Amino acid sequence: MTNTNGPNAPKGAIGREFRPREPFTHRLRKILEEYPDGSQILREILQNSDDAKSTEQVFILDHNTYPSNRLIKPDLVNYERANLKLGRYQGPALLAKNNTIFDERDFKSLLKLADSEKQDQFDKIGVMGVGFNSIYHITDSPSFITGDKYVILDPHEWYFRGGIEFDHVKDRLAEHYPDQFAPFRIPCNKNFEGTIFRYPLRDSDESEISKKIYTTDEIKEMFRKFYENESINCLLFLKYIECISFYELEKGAIEPKLLYKIQLMNAEKVRQERRLIVEKIMPMMDSLNSGKLDENQQLETTYVASFSRQKGDSIESNSKWLILNYLDDLRKTDAYFQSKFKKNIGEYKFVPNVGLAIPLENLNATGRLFCFLPLPIEMPFLVSVHGYFAVSNNRRSLWSPADGEDLAFDALANLKIEWNKYLFEKVLPKAWVKLLHELPIKIPNIGSCDLYKFWPIGENISKNINIFCKDLLKNVIESFSIEDRVFKGPSSSNIIGKVSQISAASYNTFQNSEFHWLSLCNGYLDDRLLADINLLKIIGNIGFPVISVPYDVIRVLKESKHRNSLRVLSPAIIRTYLNSNRNRWEFDAISRKEVLQLFKFILGDKKFDELEGFKMIPLANNTFDTLTLSSKSYMYIDKITENIKNYNNSLINQLNSNKLIDKNIDSELYKILYDNAKVRWNGCDLNIKILDEIEVKDLISIISDIGEDKELSMDEIKNVVEILKRIAKIQHVTKIEENDQEILDELLIPSTKNRLLNIREIYSDDLGNMLDNEEKSEYNIVHSLVTQNIASELGIQTLRGRIFGNENEEWEIYGQHESLTTRIKNILNDYSMDSLFKEFLQNADDAGAKKFSVYLDERPKFQHNPSKKSLFSEELEVWQEFNDTDFTSLLKLGIGGKSDDDTKIGRFGIGFNCAFHVTDLPSLVSREYIAFLDPHAKFLPEYGYPSKKRKGVKINFMKTDFGSKFPDQCYPYMAIEGCDFTKEFKGTLFRLPLRTRALAEDSKISQGEIKINNIRKKFSNIQSNKEMLFLRNIESCSFYNIEGGETQLIWKSQIRNIKSCREDRQNIVDNIVDAPIYQLNIERKDYKNNELRTKNSEIWLLCTGGHDDFDKDLMERKPRGGVASLLAQSNDKSDKSFDKLKELTPNPPKLEGEVFSYLSLSISTNLGVHLNGNFSLTSARRGIFQSKSDLPRKDSDKNLDYVVKKHENKEANFLPYIMNNLWPNTKDVTMNFFKNYGLNVIKKLGNDIHRIFWTEADDGQFISLKDARIFRNEEKIIVDILVSSGISAVMLEEDKIKQLNEIIESGESEFPYKPVSGESICEDLQLKISSIPSFKREDMIVDKYTHDDLFKLLEFILQDRKFGEVYYVGHEFLDLFPDIGPSKFVSADLLANLSIIFKDDYFSKKANIKMFNASAVLDLLGSVLKPVRELNWNPNGKSLPDRRWFERIWLIFNNDARNIDFDKLYTKRKQFILII
Repeated sequence: MTNTNGPNAPKGAIGREFRPREPFTHRLRKILEEYPDGSQILREILQNSDDAKSTEQVFILDHNTYPSNRLIKPDLVNYERANLKLGRYQGPALLAKNNTIFDERDFKSLLKLADSEKQDQFDKIGVMGVGFNSIYHITDSPSFITGDKYVILDPHEWYFRGGIEFDHVKDRLAEHYPDQFAPFRIPCNKNFEGTIFRYPLRDSDESEISKKIYTTDEIKEMFRKFYENESINCLLFLKYIECISFYELEKGAIEPKLLYKIQLMNAEKVRQERRLIVEKIMPMMDSLNSGKLDENQQLETTYVASFSRQKGDSIESNSKWLILNYLDDLRKTDAYFQSKFKKNIGEYKFVPNVGLAIPLENLNATGRLFCFLPLPIEMPFLVSVHGYFAVSNNRRSLWSPADGEDLAFDALANLKIEWNKYLFEKVLPKAWVKLLHELPIKIPNIGSCDLYKFWPIGENISKNINIFCKDLLKNVIESFSIEDRVFKGPSSSNIIGKVSQISAASYNTFQNSEFHWLSLCNGYLDDRLLADINLLKIIGNIGFPVISVPYDVIRVLKESKHRNSLRVLSPAIIRTYLNSNRNRWEFDAISRKEVLQLFKFILGDKKFDELEGFKMIPLANNTFDTLTLSSKSYMYIDKITENIKNYNNSLINQLNSNKLIDKNIDSELYKILYDNAKVRWNGCDLNIKILDEIEVKDLISIISDIGEDKELSMDEIKNVVEILKRIAKIQHVTKIEENDQEILDELLIPSTKNRLLNIREIYSDDLGNMLDNEEKSEYNIVHSLVTQNIASELGIQTLRGRIFGNENEEWEIYGQHESLTTRIKNILNDYSMDSLFKEFLQNADDAGAKKFSVYLDERPKFQHNPSKKSLFSEELEVWQEFNDTDFTSLLKLGIGGKSDDDTKIGRFGIGFNCAFHVTDLPSLVSREYIAFLDPHAKFLPEYGYPSKKRKGVKINFMKTDFGSKFPDQCYPYMAIEGCDFTKEFKGTLFRLPLRTRALAEDSKISQGEIKINNIRKKFSNIQSNKEMLFLRNIESCSFYNIEGGETQLIWKSQIRNIKSCREDRQNIVDNIVDAPIYQLNIERKDYKNNELRTKNSEIWLLCTGGHDDFDKDLMERKPRGGVASLLAQSNDKSDKSFDKLKELTPNPPKLEGEVFSYLSLSISTNLGVHLNGNFSLTSARRGIFQSKSDLPRKDSDKNLDYVVKKHENKEANFLPYIMNNLWPNTKDVTMNFFKNYGLNVIKKLGNDIHRIFWTEADDGQFISLKDARIFRNEEKIIVDILVSSGISAVMLEEDKIKQLNEIIESGESEFPYKPVSGESICEDLQLKISSIPSFKREDMIVDKYTHDDLFKLLEFILQDRKFGEVYYVGHEFLDLFPDIGPSKFVSADLLANLSIIFKDDYFSKKANIKMFNASAVLDLLGSVLKPVRELNWNPNGKSLPDRRWFERIWLIFNNDARNIDFDKLYTKRKQFILII
């Protein structure tokens, strides 16, 4: 070969020898004989890349031939003899590239043909070191670049001594020998981050390794077969490789073209699980070898891998696989082999690692056997099995014993066989159980038919795998516990019912699963292998936990360790379940046929006494009846004929009866029932008898079985009439009493339309030609074959009673549902007639009415039906439509329809009944209805079957044409607000006919006659203004009198400013913060002869609100309330009365204050305001329950804040109003309940720092209690002095101050009120000392305040001391008399004007406050010099008297001798001289 490497190229490239220890060619030829070529070559390359922890494997088929001018010069010249130049390897080649660099052990491994460097690397697949050599099937001289190394292998030693390694980067070989590196098509002037092998295809037969010549087409075909047959399989159990790509670089092409690609699509998600075991096995094996490995070290990982395949530009849909990898306990495994073979598992690289893989998109596939890569062995089931098996050298089979083969116990071959058996028998079953655990979690949508495809249940097991798989199912079953939920139960759409002795929690359903997953602990097996598979399905469909499992599994279970724990089906078990879960199978929950199959099954053990209560008797009318013992009602079974479906010609057998056993049921079940009924159920006396006689009730049942929804033939009608005759005869003979008439309640009667109707719905025609056929067509008439005698005996209603005494189809029964007259009478004992107006007003407000009017009707009597005479008289009306709930509320006594609605006033459901004070038959019209309430069941016509009086009726007057049919009944309503019964009435009109003397005599409710004058008087005197204060909807109330055809207004109350306050009134506020404050301008006008007589105008201030923070255990309803205060009142009759009244505001009259529960309760509080709350009331609303939870909420503070702002804005002088009308003064309150309320309001005013206390300080302002200095009114001069000094002094009445003190005395430590004291005022004055006013003697008055005023102030300041005591001005002498001084000295730091006053003789004499002098010393001397006979004196001591003290005392005496009282000094001489 010509050297064209350039003038500066080294003479020869230098490298280290890379030579194996044995002749390559001979050994390689033997290896290739065992190793197949084809795609096996690619698998071996993949294995090595995975061992190197590469994530990507790329194969490239390169068709090109590269230049050979500048190649590395060979070390040997052997090639010259064969004339095979190095350039021969520049032709087409297979390239394999990954992204991992070779380490040193990888280099060493390539030098060993059968002694892999991976033997002790438990994280590597390779063991024998021969896999790589399979590449010599296609090449004679592989080469590769990894990192900075370039290696050429030359097993023939034609060019190098077996091989050579270069540092191509350091030696810059690519620059000197560019043609050598050109085929790699990578930059070679730097480290390559990976490894790229190049396998030049063999193109001649001179090779001593193989004579086979490989073409590019064969390599391409190899790619195709791998893609079609292996592809995804090769990625299943590898640890690192995530993508395999195949490219083709055609001649002259610059870029390779993608042929195939296989990729793990969710690699990021499953990477950690995929590598878990391989990354932990090395440290675990090291710990095992060192004896430091903990027990029970097992590893498990389960994940769903998603793979994609791509062929050229065509991408197939992803393929998902469930994969489990499991590593068993290494210590346990090692101990097993140590005890049995005295061998260490690490020595043979025996790792108890197995795996399982399932193709989720193809559950009909066949599994493969794997040792990381697929082996050419199919498994007999769906699941592919991987293990760290001992495989043959060529990786095509497992080590397994040959038939009759005798191997040495400790021979390596026997060890490998035993290892494979250990994996299959000990490790793989555990992994399989874990896989079954994971199925409902990882694959929740497994089809109910597919579960057992995931089990090791195989058929047609091949011989080469049978030795390992034959006991696999048994070993798996032995490996799970009875609590493992691995069995298929019934459909998850059927919730498991209540199963005896099994917790319902054990049946928790896995999300999205089609069926329940059961265990041996909570599921039942069909041990008897019922032939009827459909029965098992039925049992499962009713929610019984029956396990559906193949026979092979049951067989193994019965022979396993679990055999004594199996729960099996039995008639007793199913009976118990059916009894506890009746809703699963009764009432058409399942089909008739399915019920009968269950019935047949539970009859199997002949324990008939346990059948009681089961509704399983199949009747001829296709229904079921209930099995009972010693029943009064029997079912009858006919005798068995050759063909039981051929009925006899008897009457009964011609009817489909609910008293006869159905002959169409399964013949075997029919025979069971007949045979056992014949022998009286072995003494159990079940209610199925042989047909012999039929009772009356059974006859009624037989008629019912004919059916109401079909037209009867004449023969059928005749049969029914014959049965009716028999029933009527029995009725006549036995003379059944009225209260026994119920026996006929379900009797069906044939009609003129040849249909069966209930006896309640049909009428005997007793009117004849009084009605024409068209009129009769509106009613159901008894068939003409049913005679009047039969109808009378059976109690069939007459047509006369229906038309004149009962409602038609459009009428509804409407009555109060209690024993009414006595109950109402008791209610009236609690309810005063005075509450009548309030109760109707309340109902109107709750109904949302804005207008409420009362009409007193004194019209003369009108023409009417005499039988209805007592029904008509005076009436009341309320303008708001009744809804369906309102109608329903009237039916209940003591259970208000509004009791759950805390926005309504009514609660007890008895308020309306106060109407019975005046009437026995109230009625109402609203919308399209008229309704009557008749507690006596006396005035309304009879109705129904059996005939009875009604207590109430609600009639749709529009649909029934009530107005034209009963004009007299409608007349009293038609004079009011356009009610004419031809259209809906937009409101509600109550009519209360007054109880006359005649009616009172017969009334069970009240014997009191109601006179119209009393009613007029009561309603004329109603204080309507106040009743609207706390309502939400009513805006006007009025009272009218109808007399002589003329309607006159008596009085009317109306809210005049409703537009400005309507929203605030109707708004339901649940907190005080948002509680609205608003004014109500209410006007009442009284009339006489339609002329205005008097007018009363009132302006009210209101605050209403509620609270969310309440104890629901104490209070049933959300606390709501309000406060109303009267701002002004006027009797001005002019139209501008409110304008004038506003100018006088506030000018309120004295208001005692009452308690309201939306309406007044006639309870006085004497608090000066009205209080409203949804109190716990007595049922008659006469009083409130005075518990702590009933205390009204404190809303007065908001009213006070509102008025304070008005005063500050100078809208008017509100001071008197604030302190006299809004202050919750409890002076005149006698009930502690309301007294506590007043104190609570004051607490809130103080604690919430409301500014309501007026002080004249700083030009006048409102201040909070915390800032106020409170004085009694009689202390005005002190207040004036303090205010002049800038102190916030406030005057209050004595009773208000008393309230503040009561709060303090009750223990309210946080309440900000502190009574003023001399000390506190003294402290305040010290802060304002510069502002203290001047004081003059009365004979020298110039300034505002006199000495006497000052004395009053001083007297207050010194109120805790005796004012007559002597005090001294001279604070600087305190230290002379430390024990008594502070209480006798006045501060010497006085301002000039005060100092002058204190030195004034008049002041000194008057106030007994003197300047300190020698006389004061004599007064105070005794506090230091005690009267003792002898005193030990230390002149220099630290206690008084010391030398310094005496010197100061004598100095005072010397300087102020004129003030010494020598008589006093004489009296103290002994004491003084002794001390001297």
